[in-house]
This record gives sequence, structure tokens and C-alpha cells, in this order.
Amino acid sequence: MRIEEGIEKRGNMKSKSLVIKRLENISKDVFKKHSELITRLVGNTHGVYALYDGSELYYVGKSTDLRNRVNHHLRDRHLASWTHFSLYLVRDEAHIHEIESLLIRIANPKGNRKLYKSQSGDTLKQELVTMLKEKHKDEIDSIVGRRGSRPSKKKGNSKHPDTLVGLVKNKATLYRAYKGKEYKAILTGKGIIKLGNKKFTSPSGAALSVVDSGQVNGWNFWYIKNANGEWVRLGEYRG
Repeated sequence: MRIEEGIEKRGNMKSKSLVIKRLENISKDVFKKHSELITRLVGNTHGVYALYDGSELYYVGKSTDLRNRVNHHLRDRHLASWTHFSLYLVRDEAHIHEIESLLIRIANPKGNRKLYKSQSGDTLKQELVTMLKEKHKDEIDSIVGRRGSRPSKKKGNSKHPDTLVGLVKNKATLYRAYKGKEYKAILTGKGIIKLGNKKFTSPSGAALSVVDSGQVNGWNFWYIKNANGEWVRLGEYRG
């Protein structure tokens, strides 16, 4: 790559940054005395801002008109609670609510009366809960000697599909955390599980290569993402 191309590439990446300009650590007195200069700098732009009481973050907010929003805080209940402010001009107005929400949830400034609920999902937390439950179950089984116990078979009462063939259309990832390690396998549409350099035609066979015990139910061992993006037991999965 030529030097000129590298410089141009870096320039394009910078131009696509979420925050396009910023004005940081400006005294409240400067804003009072020279608001016309602030106006000239930021205009009627949208973004997020932070109010500080000395060096301590006091309040985080968003606005489609940053200059007027800060000016409003010179008259409202926050007037005596902040000394400096910072402005961050955001490229896309659609992002300012999520940025504000994220900053408030992380920093929890005392001037913000409530925590905003993020618009993004909470799937990672549910996945963590599922993994913790499985890890806890494995630890108990290893202590009391129930690890790998095979559930009794009852005709007509199977909770998992009869075969892996056609369970997924193309391929899907199987996952399991076991004894502090993470294992990922690929399930193909033909019903083959690829784990490392090995191939298996049954989930229990793939599971045995991980747990190295006499018996294990692979349908309960492996997890797969369902249509909602949630990790579920392979035996509970229905494509």
C-alpha cells in the first residue's frame, strides 16, 4: 500500500467517527460571558454533554441544540451544582439517546434522577445466567458422583429430536462451557458435528470427547441459538 493510500484510508476512518467534534472542560463563567463564541463554534448542533462540579461528573444529557441546552442549565435546578461543561457533537442524531443512556448507566451521575433503560437487548445477561446454572450443575454432579448420568429412556417421551440430520439448514454453532473452558462445535445440515479435527454423528459422542466420562447426554450437554438468538439446549431446539 502506498503512503498516500494509507493516509487517505485513515482520513476516511476518522471522518466516519461517531463523535465529530468536542469542546471539553469549559468554565461556566466562560459560557456566561462569551456565549456568542460558543455559538459560533458549535451552532445549533446535536450531541451529548456533561456538567462537572469541579473534577466530579455531575450530570449527563443530550440535546438537538447543545448551546441552548447548556444555557438552560444556567437557570434551572442545576445552576448551583456545576462549574464546568463539555460538549460532544455526534454525527447521527439517532445515536444521542443511546450514548446518553450508556454514560448515565456507567457513571451514575448524582444530578441525573433516574437511570435510562437501554434500547438494546439484554440477551448476554440471560446467556450468562444459563452458563452459570450449567456450570453449577456440573460442579455438583462432579462432587456427588452424578456426572454424566444418563436419564432413563421412556418410549414416546423423548424431549429431543430423533436425529441431527436436517435439524439446521446449513450450519450452526454448538457451545458449552465446561470446567473453566469454552468449547465450540459446528453442526451441519447433514447432521455432522465438527469439533476441532474430529467429526461426530451424535451429540453425545461429541460431548464425550469433552467430558471424558463414561456417559453423557449430548442433547442436554450442548447449547445452540434459537430463532430469537437465545442459547437453548440442543434437545430443546427446533429449527
